[in-house]
Parts: sequence; structure tokens; C-alpha cells
Amino acid sequence: MSTLTQQTELPQAIESFMEARTADALFVVDPSYQIVHWDAQAESLTGLLAEEMAGKPCYEVVQGECDEGVSFSAHLSSVMRLAQEGKSAPSCDMRIFTRSRGRRWINVSTLSVETDEGPYLVHLMRDTQKAYETLMAKELIRIASKKEGPAHERREYPPVLMPRQLEVLKLLSEGRNAKEIGRKLYLSQATVRNHIRSLLQALGAHSQMEALAKAHNMGLLSMRSG
Repeated sequence: MSTLTQQTELPQAIESFMEARTADALFVVDPSYQIVHWDAQAESLTGLLAEEMAGKPCYEVVQGECDEGVSFSAHLSSVMRLAQEGKSAPSCDMRIFTRSRGRRWINVSTLSVETDEGPYLVHLMRDTQKAYETLMAKELIRIASKKEGPAHERREYPPVLMPRQLEVLKLLSEGRNAKEIGRKLYLSQATVRNHIRSLLQALGAHSQMEALAKAHNMGLLSMRSG
């Protein structure tokens, strides 16, 4: 049974989504970014109760960031803008804070439902932490196998990173997000995201997961930053 504590009358189309059966965790955001529905699966996944989530601005209570370092609040604004333009939003891999199990990777897909008030966003969340860990292990094996290949094959050598880049890299490996890294290093979130993009480029990686796997294999995470 889903959990709903927001008492405001909602559009019928949104009520229908709330009654639908899905194995995914589900929450709904109204045109003003307030959470109007937070179901039992969302409670189970995050450890955050509907009674403390309903009616709150989504960008204040859902803490996380997408794989490329974009904060959830920025992602949400982008999705709402697409919805207002009548466009669909792509799914997003995101690392969120959960009260019960720490930081976990999830996949979020979003449905936009047009109403007289404006678009409501129906978010479907699924836990992908085990898949992330499996991909990380496969990436480490792939990199290791390349190093053990024929001598004529090109080997990957660690790039030269600046001390600040190493600090950001190590904090990423600890599961810190851009906001926390910025607070720790006294940097703006924009500056931290620039460092993350630079790290991905330096390591020849397409995601934080791949970057961390390569950094681990190259021994960068054990290097001193100062």
C-alpha cells in the first residue's frame, strides 16, 4: 500500500498513477516542485518517511547527484523545463543519500503529466547499487586484463594530477557528492564539478564509476595530495 500524507486534492491523472502497481519506488512532484506523493517503496529505499517528505520542496529533501556530477536539484529543474516544453526527459543514474543504507546508486525515470496547473513529475526510482558494484568489478578486471596483455599493447599510465584534483578524486572515492566536497575543500559546487569533468578527461573515463575504477587500478587513490 502506498503512503500519502499530502492532503491537497490532486488531478485525477495523478491519482491514477498513485493507484498503479509497480515494483519501483514512486514519488510525485507538483509544478511548484513540492512533493505531493511519497509511496511505501520510496520509504523503504531511502529510509525517509512520507510524513516528513510530503509538502516539502523536492530539491531540499532529496539529496543526490547524477553520474556526471550534476546535482539532483539541477537535474530536477532541467526535467521540469523539458516538461514545460512538452518534451520527455531521459532516465538518470544517480547516487542519493539514504537514511537506512548510506549512499546508494539508483536509476530514476520521470513521467510528465500535463494538468491545468502545469506539469506534474512522476518519478520512478529503482535500486541499482548491486549493478553498480558489479560494473565496478568488471571494469577493474577489464583494466587489469589490458595490463597483463601482450607487451606490444599500449599500457595505461596514470596521468599527472594537480593536488586539488587528487583531493577531489579521493573524496569522490569516499562517496562524497559535489556539495560535500565543496564544503570540505571550501570550493563552490561549480568549481568541484569542473574538477570532476577534468578528472574524467584526464583519466579517459566517461563516468565517475569508470574514473574511480581506473584511479584505483593506477594507484592514484593511494597517492598523497600535498
